[in-house]
Parts: sequence; structure tokens; C-alpha cells
Amino acid sequence: MSDELMFVYGTLRKDTASPMKPVLDQYCELLGTASMRGKLYDLGRYPGLVINEEGAGPVSGQLFRLKDVQKVLREFDYYEECSDDFPEPHLYVREKVQVIKADGRAHMAWVYIYNRPTAGHIHIQGGDYIEYLAQKSG
Repeated sequence: MSDELMFVYGTLRKDTASPMKPVLDQYCELLGTASMRGKLYDLGRYPGLVINEEGAGPVSGQLFRLKDVQKVLREFDYYEECSDDFPEPHLYVREKVQVIKADGRAHMAWVYIYNRPTAGHIHIQGGDYIEYLAQKSG
């Protein structure tokens, strides 16, 4: 098993109806909840995370260990429209960032960073996409 980790904050979370659920279930081990610094935006059918932006706060998500790094990154890069199959600039870029697990330990993990302007998109104040969706629908 690899030491490569991935932090997911939106439609790749295990508690969503993601089309990537089979990949998550077979090739990723859920390590628990985690967070990172950034700003989360509602982009319509999915969220976008930006970092190094004024007013950044905690963004909630889940941390996974990748059992098959190449398979997962290939599948998720395509899903997030940042593979070579898509024209530049890509919708997201994959970067390694520091995330903090619920137990307070820091880890470096892959994360998909939104790569387009955020003007006109709603800032998700609480930084938790699942909670935001529940409030929005309720």
C-alpha cells in the first residue's frame, strides 16, 4: 500500500452520490475527516476550492490513502478535468498541500484546486460542502 494521500472536499467525498464511488471504494482507504486552509465556492453542481486567497478559513473534507496511486490519479484527474484530455487552462489543478486530520496531525495530500475565476460564485462560508448542501435543500 502506498503512502500517497488525497484530501477530498466535494463530490469525491464518500458521503456523496459520486460517479467515482466505485473507485473510492476499491482503490482508496478512508482515514477519516480532515481540513485545510482555503475558500470553498459553489460552482453549481460541484464546489471549487481556492487557496492563498484573502479570508481563507478551514475547509472540511475526508482524507484517503491511495491503494493504487496511478489508477486513482488517472481516474480522478479525468473526473476533475485536469488530465491531458482537456484543454488548458484546466478546470482544476492537482497539488500537494498540508491537511490536518481530526486528531490534529498534519499530512501532505493531493487536492484538486479550482483553476478559474471565482467572481460571481457563492462563497461557502462554513467550508463544508455537505453541510452547505443540506442547508441549501432544507
